[in-house]
Amino acid sequence: MSQKKHEVELNLDQAMQSENVVPVAIIGSGPAGLSAALYIARAGMKAFLFAGPTPCGQLTQTTFIENWPGREKVLGIDLMHDIKHQAELFGACIISDTITYVDFSTWPFAMKTEEGREFKALSVILATGAHPKTLSIPGERKYWGKGVTTCAVCDAPFFVDKEVVVVGGGDTAAEEAFELAPYAKKVTVLVRGNAMRASVSMQKRMLESDNIEIQYNKELKAVYGNDEHVTSIDIYDSKLNKLENRPMDGVFLAIGHTPNSEIFKKDLKVDDLGYLVMKGRSQAASVPGVFAAGELQDPTYRQAAVAAGEGIKAALDAASFLYSVGFNTKVGHALEKNFFETFSDEKIDLQEIITLKDFEKHVIKQKGLVVIDFYSKSCPGCVQMLPSLESLAIHMKEKVSIVKCNIFNALEVRRELKHNLGLPVKTVPTIFIFKDGKFLARSSNLMSKKELFSFVQQYITD
Repeated sequence: MSQKKHEVELNLDQAMQSENVVPVAIIGSGPAGLSAALYIARAGMKAFLFAGPTPCGQLTQTTFIENWPGREKVLGIDLMHDIKHQAELFGACIISDTITYVDFSTWPFAMKTEEGREFKALSVILATGAHPKTLSIPGERKYWGKGVTTCAVCDAPFFVDKEVVVVGGGDTAAEEAFELAPYAKKVTVLVRGNAMRASVSMQKRMLESDNIEIQYNKELKAVYGNDEHVTSIDIYDSKLNKLENRPMDGVFLAIGHTPNSEIFKKDLKVDDLGYLVMKGRSQAASVPGVFAAGELQDPTYRQAAVAAGEGIKAALDAASFLYSVGFNTKVGHALEKNFFETFSDEKIDLQEIITLKDFEKHVIKQKGLVVIDFYSKSCPGCVQMLPSLESLAIHMKEKVSIVKCNIFNALEVRRELKHNLGLPVKTVPTIFIFKDGKFLARSSNLMSKKELFSFVQQYITD
């Protein structure tokens, strides 16, 4: 276990001399972060929430949620958008940017973002969650986005009448199987042990499904393909001590998560698995003024409603901390003079193409560089990419045209790309670059704003 020790001097008068100081910075926008923002804003304090690389968190990758109190059945992405909207109504400032550096060794705490913003915060709430684990097996990285993925919500429609495997034995694996079942011909769930960890109700639903099969004592060992998509996999049966090569069209990984704590480890206490260590029953981290909520510090419960409750606790703890160092309405008004003007994101509506005629007009016949974003509304990666594309359209409007294309609304565009141009869309999000009607490049990688700008910039010629 990491044992970080810092004696931070809490001198509010001195802190007020710094520029660009905010009362509360919230890092992460899942249930924990947004709930914290709602409570901080409702308390009359200015809350700045940095959405990070996965806007609205992992809950956007689920389908229907049936255990959120007060909501009998709701789509994960809809629930998160509702919480976000509520937080904004109370005055929370939600920014499409990612914190890349923090320094908790001095107070107020210094922070930097991917886009170059630098500021200080009197208190910080960490809600960065966790990210899906991968297997690091042969072929996994090569066929990522070409049949290997962690998001059935995003990619299930690409596997109509196909055979797929889901690797994992918990609730997440069950949810992936349920999302795939209406599309795939067969869904095989590979469980490493001799029993599933998923809830009894989920296991019952899986057993009742006509095209979901659960196989125990199975491990995925390798993924093979034809350079374009997955064609087969190696499965090891630990009970029989036998390796089998099986034809397969898709691989969906649901094998757990790793806490997103890397940039905090130098200053804060973490356990052996990388989870932040809290003080007692509070949401206080090991440095005064720093709080955490959600999966970043919870390896046990891992429930959205629990994360939201922890976000509320973190907000209340942060408010109490601020009052204890002398913060009040007068101090808040004084700090407002130093708030970042650029914290407000500029918005723009991107051109949507639906018909083949739209595609001809805005892509094939368009002079200069054109970036096409193929997306779906239920895809969290697509939601993540949208602010970056909007920023690209704003800052490179003289050099690049940006258009977006919903894969479910533009079937004839997809057919044109696949059959006449040899450019099938196999996953979302997928970015195509054309210049003067000619195809130049594609990417199915999730890219940060910096990475997207760099990817496009290499095709711009002055």
